[in-house]
Amino acid sequence: MKKLIKATVIAIFMAMAVIMVGSGKAEAASTYKIKVNKQCCVVTVYKYNGKKYKAIKAFVCSPGYATPTGKFKLGEKMIWHTLDGPSYGQYCCRITGSILFHSVWYYEQKKNTQSYAQYNKLGTKASHGCVRLTVGDAKWIHDKMPSGTPIVIYNSAKPGPLGKPAAIKVKGYKGWDPTDPDSKNPYKKKKPKIKGVKSKTIEYGSSFSVKKGVTATNTTGFDATKKIKTKIYFRESSLVDYEKVKKVDTSVPGKYKVVYSVKDEIGHKAKKTAYYTIKPGKYVKKITLNETEKTLYVGGAKKLSKFTLKASSIVPSDASIKKLAFSSAATKICTVSEKGVVQALKPGSVYITVRATDGSDVSARCLIHVEQLVKTVTVTAPADTIEVGKKMQLKVKIKPSTATNKEVSYKSSDKTIATVSKSGSVKGIAPGEVTITVKSKDKNKTIGTIVITVVEAVTEPEQTDPKTDETTDSGTSESGTDQGETPSGDQTVSPASVADADSRVYGVF
Repeated sequence: MKKLIKATVIAIFMAMAVIMVGSGKAEAASTYKIKVNKQCCVVTVYKYNGKKYKAIKAFVCSPGYATPTGKFKLGEKMIWHTLDGPSYGQYCCRITGSILFHSVWYYEQKKNTQSYAQYNKLGTKASHGCVRLTVGDAKWIHDKMPSGTPIVIYNSAKPGPLGKPAAIKVKGYKGWDPTDPDSKNPYKKKKPKIKGVKSKTIEYGSSFSVKKGVTATNTTGFDATKKIKTKIYFRESSLVDYEKVKKVDTSVPGKYKVVYSVKDEIGHKAKKTAYYTIKPGKYVKKITLNETEKTLYVGGAKKLSKFTLKASSIVPSDASIKKLAFSSAATKICTVSEKGVVQALKPGSVYITVRATDGSDVSARCLIHVEQLVKTVTVTAPADTIEVGKKMQLKVKIKPSTATNKEVSYKSSDKTIATVSKSGSVKGIAPGEVTITVKSKDKNKTIGTIVITVVEAVTEPEQTDPKTDETTDSGTSESGTDQGETPSGDQTVSPASVADADSRVYGVF
């Protein structure tokens, strides 16, 4: 009895473990869900995003009248498997019992023996109960979908959220599946073909359709004309870039670039491009500009560094295309916008060319001179004072050193105190203080100043003879006697006597 109870407990434990493991697998597998719409012959794969299942892929398929409906789980997987006939299928995944997902069957277990008659039935009910797919789609389910993935087979007139993909057709009796990713598959080197695409000139104002006369075939050689898509671009001349437009308008002269593309049922692509030129009814013959020569300035007010160049007249006045293109011969000196706004950047001279965009090649030019303005004027002098009647030369430093016009003017705030010459020489006139202003002669009129003080002239100091304590003039005493002589009646005083005399007056310390 104890052994029986123990065995029962173990059995229950193992069963619960199996249920828990199975539950875990089911939970992991439920990341995806496969739905087969038997009525519309469509397989749709869904992925759970944490909130709901969202359709991510759709495949065309061939179920059969015997295909069961209901809920199943993806089971055993096989790369090749023997089918009825016998025949053979690639990338087989069991749905239930003998019902499988698999490729369209092959006569032999060889990739170049697929039945093309059955392949061309994809999208219709054609199987004995299995769900047939292209090799590419069967492999995707085989490789991507884990065993245990839920499967729902149902009937509905609505194919599904992603619709029903088109199935490509093949020619012949048997061969490779066009979707097989095998590197030896000859279809991997094939792609759709587009015919009838040719560049040409179209008459102004005529009727024109971009798809007229253009045809296409898919990878397997079947008509794919309806799959042709176009993108249309336009530019008025080679001087401007292409811009995307909706149609070729023959009343708008210029060049149209039309890109034709085809993507067939198995994702293979082809592309071709044609250029259609619309010549204008009337070409431009002459352009007259509002300026033919202009000077701009950098380093000053913004308005001095730019202006708008435009046509004052275009001949004939009813030219088909009046749009003009602007270009600068040296963009480092100045640039020009599409609307003719010329912007000066650095000193120099450059031509701005204005050209007609109608293909006539008519143009006109404007010569632009760019000058560097003075930003600072610094004034220095040898000294901050000057004597009446004296002169001194001022020094002026201009920045930047690349300034085009370095000439300056000088002005004294008070000519009665000091004057200044055209070359910057200051002369003292009378004692006082004066401001000398130095101004650049360019458009900026930049100012620098310096303050100068004018003082009285300094005279030579009088000399005193130490022997006589008398003032002399040019070595001659006021008495007229020669220096060193003792005047009549006077007594020479020795230094000792002077010292004694001082001691008598002041005492000895």
